[in-house]
Amino acid sequence: MIRITYAQAQASLAEAISADIAGHVDASRPLLIVLVSRQANSDPFVRAEIERALRQGDALLPILVDDIALPATLTGLRCLDFKDGYNREGLLAQLSQATRTGAALRRANRRALLVIGGLAALMFALALVAISSGFVAFPVDEYNEEATLQAQWIDGLIGETLEFVQPRSTEEARNFAATYEAAPTRLHFYIRGTATAQAKAG
Repeated sequence: MIRITYAQAQASLAEAISADIAGHVDASRPLLIVLVSRQANSDPFVRAEIERALRQGDALLPILVDDIALPATLTGLRCLDFKDGYNREGLLAQLSQATRTGAALRRANRRALLVIGGLAALMFALALVAISSGFVAFPVDEYNEEATLQAQWIDGLIGETLEFVQPRSTEEARNFAATYEAAPTRLHFYIRGTATAQAKAG
């Protein structure tokens, strides 16, 4: 979509540009044409349109109408010079080039995404083949060692606390359910794993 922002004094030029680009330029990326003039530089609406386009990442094409410098927000952008009159051919050529550049960039991005996606799929397939064939195996010994260290660490933290709630006699084992319920909730998991209640005689 192509938009044109301008001061009221350039309304006729904006209408001519709008009529000439209609049907001649297909801009899939939003583009803002700015008619740069003394009136436009002091027009709050024009400034707001430029700032909005910059925030949204839209392309901008400044067109100099008066013999003045570009405003700071447009400095560094390639611009057209219409100070000596409207140049329809120059405008269409510039817009056509900008459209081709944008299309080429999109095609390049699509190619890059396809290549990256293909490589990722290939790596995934190779990993599956390597695992299923046994060429690559999970480090079971390392996992077991890590689990042992973790268990020792937990035992060191709460071992003394569990010592007071573990059953030491048949009677305590029969009453273990009550002991379990009375223990702090954070210890329930560890109590279940380290103590066994005896079933009541039928």
